[in-house]
Amino acid sequence: MVSYKFTKEAILDLSEIWNYTIETWSEKQADKYYGLIINECNLLAKSPELGRSYFEVYPGLFGQKIAKHIIFYRRLDHSTIEIARILHEIRDLNNELNPTKQ
Repeated sequence: MVSYKFTKEAILDLSEIWNYTIETWSEKQADKYYGLIINECNLLAKSPELGRSYFEVYPGLFGQKIAKHIIFYRRLDHSTIEIARILHEIRDLNNELNPTKQ
């Protein structure tokens, strides 16, 4: 069985995305976008090779673009990935993902 888990930061990211979407568009749109992200997390858990390497930003990090966001994750073992962050595509990834640069 394959699975994924969220870091605390990823949970906060997802909450911020939902809140922004509901304030900007609607609850229906927020729920739809949330579902899109969760479906992509399930897909990445089943096929982690789908994402591209972001090793230049942080060792062992992969990312998969979904709409205007990138789901960043790392493989924990052969059956589990950890969703590290979910960031908007225009964010400064080096600063957001590399704790030594913060």
